[in-house]
Amino acid sequence: MSAGDIDYDLTGHDPDLGGMTKAEVMGRGRVPELIDHELVALMAGRVLKTGVLERLNQWRAEDSPPLSIGGRPALISDLAILTGMLLLAKEGTAILLTCLRDLLMKRLSDTSRELLGVESYSTDFIGHHSVHDRWYANTARAFQRINDLTDPYPQERRRAKTHTEIQQILLSHDAQLADKKKARLDEFTKLFLVMTFNEQSRPIKRASNKIDISLDQTFIGTPTKKGYSRKNLRKRIAEEALVEGTGTLTRGPVDAFAGWHVKSGDRTDALRGKADLTAPDGKKPSTNYAWGWEANIAVRVDASHPGKKRFPALAIAATLSMPNVGVSEEAVSLMQAAKATGLEPGVADADKQYFANALVERLHNPAINAGFTPSTDYRVDRLGARGGDHGALYIEGGTYCPATPAPLQNATKELLGAVIDTETYRARIKSRKAFQLHQKERPDAKGRAVLRCPALGPSPTVTCPLRELLKTVADKVRPAVDGENLPDVPDSICQKHSVSFDTARNRRDAQAFEYGTKEWDEFHTHARNSIESLNNQVKSGGTEDIQSANRRRVRGFGAAQIIVTMLLTNYNLRKIAAFMSDKIRAEAKQNAQGEPAIATIRARDRLWHNAYTDTYPAGVTRPDKVKQIASDETGGPPLRT
Repeated sequence: MSAGDIDYDLTGHDPDLGGMTKAEVMGRGRVPELIDHELVALMAGRVLKTGVLERLNQWRAEDSPPLSIGGRPALISDLAILTGMLLLAKEGTAILLTCLRDLLMKRLSDTSRELLGVESYSTDFIGHHSVHDRWYANTARAFQRINDLTDPYPQERRRAKTHTEIQQILLSHDAQLADKKKARLDEFTKLFLVMTFNEQSRPIKRASNKIDISLDQTFIGTPTKKGYSRKNLRKRIAEEALVEGTGTLTRGPVDAFAGWHVKSGDRTDALRGKADLTAPDGKKPSTNYAWGWEANIAVRVDASHPGKKRFPALAIAATLSMPNVGVSEEAVSLMQAAKATGLEPGVADADKQYFANALVERLHNPAINAGFTPSTDYRVDRLGARGGDHGALYIEGGTYCPATPAPLQNATKELLGAVIDTETYRARIKSRKAFQLHQKERPDAKGRAVLRCPALGPSPTVTCPLRELLKTVADKVRPAVDGENLPDVPDSICQKHSVSFDTARNRRDAQAFEYGTKEWDEFHTHARNSIESLNNQVKSGGTEDIQSANRRRVRGFGAAQIIVTMLLTNYNLRKIAAFMSDKIRAEAKQNAQGEPAIATIRARDRLWHNAYTDTYPAGVTRPDKVKQIASDETGGPPLRT
């Protein structure tokens, strides 16, 4: 059969194709479904709300040379690419360039094409391979135009690299340009996540006037699994030099800018710009290590009413980073991004990887300066009394009387050592509160707070032999300081009415809630459960499945964060919709409780005569109770005369 004899009706069959249709052949087994224009317009509108298109144009203007001859206009716009990725994320389709090409090529109506500025698609069966290739090339270029503006680690990624090539890539890396592109990439993510926050109704957004967050890291794999170790990079380069030209040279990783994630065990927190030497021991790959990046995510939590579900637990901020590098700095970036919601900074909760291990100047001070108060657990070696000033003791975030009884000082240690039970621990923590110094004046601009002895002031909480002559209130039952616990040489806190303390001295252990109390436990548990739940939902097996590189095969750090941003955006929109649905259902159920219950009538009783109970449907009268009308012999009623 010649080409002129072929039937080009895509819904019909051709004898040369057997039982397959032309549409199936052109779609390589998939017949694309048209996307409703209202959904396309909705997603395009959300992209416009982010303001990211203006930022992309601004970044292009910054990067373009002063004099340029211009070029051919882009066939696929930023709006089309970003809208297409949101549409793929919403329907749970992998965000692959082929899927994005098929969406822009075949799944848009004429109205949607006009909205996004996408040209029409030729449906000719002959030559469809070249058409598909052209659309894929245009889609890939359109995506890369966005990626080039934000990728901190540009490199060639089409083939695997030798260790010699990896070293050359590392040496040619521009750290200043990387910082600039990383800031752009994080802003790109921030704009999308803030947009989802603003899609909530005002009462939900303002359920709390503060933005409280819980943050953590979760692993994101690279499309290619092979990695390398910076510890033995020179050694591997020397080995390659010995076999160069013999044809036995083995190539390794593709992505030079990734790292080894430790699944279990101790992790490091190297400064940005420092080489991370984490790597599996030996030549065989270890199952405890994975090659990729870390997604840093902050979820909104409720410090005022933990667990009350006053608003959905949204991903408020997110970034991508190298494993074991800049953990503290990424946490600060999340806090700064969370402030873009317009709410006041509140409490920032994290596990022991953060505040418990980080240096004060890298995390605690920046967090306080950003307006957030830490909430965390302590390392075992930092429990109990750890130094102090002016004679007072620093105990697990609080400043206490030097005569605080030892059992109260060591309550947490003894709980973890199974010396006491939880009930006894709670009682000791409550008793210890009485020995905490009272705040006379709030911290000033330099972080100095005026504190006084707990046996002084209008509301003393303990009695002390050193303060007996300074009583200002009538005696009542209070905990008493044991004379044996008094210091041999009383310091300022035992001699003066008040003392100025530098809060920075105890900043490492300072917390939003008194450690070990029921209030601390309820919030910390709520905060940790919230971030773990979010990580579990967006990772492998979920709708977003951000952990699986098979659903985002575009290589590179920048591309990974762009796609993860789209997936987190979709996650937030799903959470908002589900929260509102549950709220409406709960309100309807609550309103229905005051109304009388209506008994359900079975279909057999509503529709038919039940011979067993001799009952008839509602509105149907029993035949023996129907009033008989006199009739003539014709079967009809008698005629009136």
